[in-house]
Amino acid sequence: MLETHLRQAATVLMESAIRIAPPDSREWGQAMRGELSYVEGPWAALMWALGGASVMAKHALISLLIPGRRGHAITPDGGLFAKNVSLRKAVLVTAAGFILASLLFFAAPPFRQALRISLAAWNELFHVTPQSAQSRLRTLAKRAEARHDPEGLIFAAARLSDAAESARLAKEAVQLNPNLVWIFAVVAVRYPELAEIRDWVPKLECWDPKNALPYFISAESIDIADVDKGPKLPFWQPRGIDPAWREAMAAAFASPKLDDYLDRLKELDRSVVRRYGFNDPYELLSGEERDLPSYAFSDSQRFAESILQSGQDLEAKRNRSGAVEKYWSVARFGQVIDSHGHTDSEHLLGLSLQTAAYWQLGSASLKGGNANEAALFAYLAATFEQSMKSLCPGGT
Repeated sequence: MLETHLRQAATVLMESAIRIAPPDSREWGQAMRGELSYVEGPWAALMWALGGASVMAKHALISLLIPGRRGHAITPDGGLFAKNVSLRKAVLVTAAGFILASLLFFAAPPFRQALRISLAAWNELFHVTPQSAQSRLRTLAKRAEARHDPEGLIFAAARLSDAAESARLAKEAVQLNPNLVWIFAVVAVRYPELAEIRDWVPKLECWDPKNALPYFISAESIDIADVDKGPKLPFWQPRGIDPAWREAMAAAFASPKLDDYLDRLKELDRSVVRRYGFNDPYELLSGEERDLPSYAFSDSQRFAESILQSGQDLEAKRNRSGAVEKYWSVARFGQVIDSHGHTDSEHLLGLSLQTAAYWQLGSASLKGGNANEAALFAYLAATFEQSMKSLCPGGT
């Protein structure tokens, strides 16, 4: 009976937290709610729910205190404020309820652990590194090494704040199971300064040649090397004209897919959490944050601009078919980025590339005397432009 009540309490807690969370945090909350059913034990489930609810409560509070942040403030639905209740009585009842709940929960060791997890959720706001979580990850890594467990090594490698140790664990995991080579990409995106990336990229390209991600990683490494050169570059030489950079970006734009491998990581995490009893939802989901390499956005914009300019040059030489092919290559890759996109920044990049390409295709069609085709491309460009504004209402 107690187990049933605790499970129900955990479910209600998560669903309540999702309702008060800002819109941009609800997908994260739904993921937490979905994982709840896989947590073994009633106290562990309640601990999981408390940790997740605290993170969503933090985002709700931030959205109230800092209105400029994405998300909307919590609007009362009429439930709490619908009746004319004495404020003093409401405060007393609420305080009594919290005191009673605290006394009951602090009697349980799992709740004390859940409290530590909930406090860790504020670390991001105050830029504090959760050393206790890192210590637990290092302990898990040692256990995985002793067991020769590549999945446990990957779990730790994707979350450790020590870049060198993360790289070491990733290499050890791939030695144990070569089919897990994708962890190199996950670690490389998090720590682009690693020297090992030079050896990892060819392996990733060979293992998954149709994926744009390894080429993005390669281009980012070249960008970082150029920045490190600093004044050594001639003042007239713009960054990014390195032939190796162009080759990497051309391969990325020619790729039919973009996979960040975080779906693989999420699937692996589920078995590792059960195996090692790592019930820390905040630290767990921190390893599954989605985004592209930081340079991928500017690299894609710069390379797309160079392709569109080359198309205009071809038009000036009356090579309309060659120009159209250039424009389409940008539009196609914009579709790849947009279809992959898990974050607003990724969707914005994909929409931006498609918008620029469709305007150029419309202009080329109009010059070629095809008014109907030009009208279609103009409509597509305007549609994607409007979608961009809806994602970034404060932008231009």
